[in-house]
Amino acid sequence: MDAAACGGGGQYLPTDKQIRQQMEELMKVVDLETMSTKQFILALSKKFGGVDLSSRRKYIKASITDIIDSMESKDDDDDDDDGSENESSEEEPEVKPKKKGGGGGGLSAVKEISENLAVFLGSERKMARTAIVKALWVYIKENDLQNPDDKREILLDAKMKAVFGVDRFTMFSMNKYIGAHVEPYKPVDLTTSSTPKKRKAKADPKEKAAKKKPGTQAPYRLSDELIAVVGKTILPRPQVTQALWAYIRENQLQNPKDKREILCDKKLSRVMGGEDRVTMFSMNKYITPHMVEKLDKSAYVHEEIVKKKEESEVEGSDDDDDDESDDE
Repeated sequence: MDAAACGGGGQYLPTDKQIRQQMEELMKVVDLETMSTKQFILALSKKFGGVDLSSRRKYIKASITDIIDSMESKDDDDDDDDGSENESSEEEPEVKPKKKGGGGGGLSAVKEISENLAVFLGSERKMARTAIVKALWVYIKENDLQNPDDKREILLDAKMKAVFGVDRFTMFSMNKYIGAHVEPYKPVDLTTSSTPKKRKAKADPKEKAAKKKPGTQAPYRLSDELIAVVGKTILPRPQVTQALWAYIRENQLQNPKDKREILCDKKLSRVMGGEDRVTMFSMNKYITPHMVEKLDKSAYVHEEIVKKKEESEVEGSDDDDDDESDDE
């Protein structure tokens, strides 16, 4: 493992890039609304063989909201693909079987399933997990069970509730509920990752720089409630989050005993679905309904671009003054 610094007890700490990559994978499979920051850092530490990450706590906390925004932005980018009738890339994570020496291993292995799940699917008592996931997504789409405000969330109907015992789950946690109905019938555990780590291809540095370029995300026309908080009528989602956090800090709305909890004032409560308090993890789902209308990227000019333009104009003005002085 490459290391950037040496931690306590002679342990080598992973780099920010390595931490970020592992966070992105971990956040896909844990329930952020019930998991504390301490539990999240502990789970992240296990990804690095038990390295103490307490010294990186500030960086990890700051990255959580940024990663949630990135997830939302990816959904927005997927929405931009005109003419595509296949929504699977946006709505359901692709489940690929593990490659093993002669065939049906891993997720493609046929295993015994619970009687409840078999009856629900109208199948025999043996199925591959990939077939189960595919059948569930067919049912979910046919019965329109995705939350219209956040398509990653599944709102279970009575039949699904009878099988899985919950009112809702996310497209990421669904596999854990499926696991409880597949031999060896593991109980649902939302505090740890049960999915294998996927190796991410190295991003092209030029492509990475292009993604970070300001002003590349589509802006939205905001609701009156959100405008009252952020003071802008049009913003891209990352800038909405930044403005909300600026408002929260300026008005000291974080619970001093637990800074993950936001104590909403009247203005913020109107944005957060009338809630008196929300967590730093759950507040993002309340933002979506206030992104009223997606606009063309030309409708918003990023503050950094405006600032650079103004600085450039000032520098040009100074150069003109120097030329006039030389002529004199």
